[in-house]
Amino acid sequence: MGQIKRDCPHCNTQNTAFHAFGEHKKINTQIYTTAFYCSGCYGGIIAEIKLVAGHTALQYKGEIEVNPNLKMIREYPKPSKSVIPKSLPGNINKFYSQATDSLKAGNYDASSMMSRKSLEVAVKTLSPKSSGSLYKIIESLAKQNMITPDIKDWAHIIRDDGNIAAHEEEPVNREHAEELLSFAEMFLMYTFTMPAMVKDKRHDDDTKA
Repeated sequence: MGQIKRDCPHCNTQNTAFHAFGEHKKINTQIYTTAFYCSGCYGGIIAEIKLVAGHTALQYKGEIEVNPNLKMIREYPKPSKSVIPKSLPGNINKFYSQATDSLKAGNYDASSMMSRKSLEVAVKTLSPKSSGSLYKIIESLAKQNMITPDIKDWAHIIRDDGNIAAHEEEPVNREHAEELLSFAEMFLMYTFTMPAMVKDKRHDDDTKA
């Protein structure tokens, strides 16, 4: 059977092998609807492959995409791309991306801890001269009116729950990790994305004036 390498849309393993296990020829064409399974989680994807000559993708032994006689037309489903708040500093973007990727992969404890890491680096970026615990820095931001009372409460939820994920014996469930990531997203959008949007809007208005 032939194989292709893809990022799995089910287990999120990157560049993993998918093996062909079934196919059906479309009427009056040389196009085969071919089924593949992930070598890691056995989740499936479907591809439409045009046969130019020789063996079909199911009959072929080896990497399908190096065979000039097998042309990949389309495939589905594709791995979903994580939605990252815009205008994040590079390191915060990296930590938040790790939180979303861990969530998709089912690593809920890791996702929760990276959500907290995103918050921790974010507040230190917002107030680089502040010192002390994460709790004190969040409170300081609120006193300076850099964040609203509601945003402050969200930040403390992320701080507390992310810390629990790092130290508790019981694993974090999906619902809890999703909630924590959602709070982190809202915090980052309020503190980085929205101010950047306002700044860009003002710049555009000044340019038009």
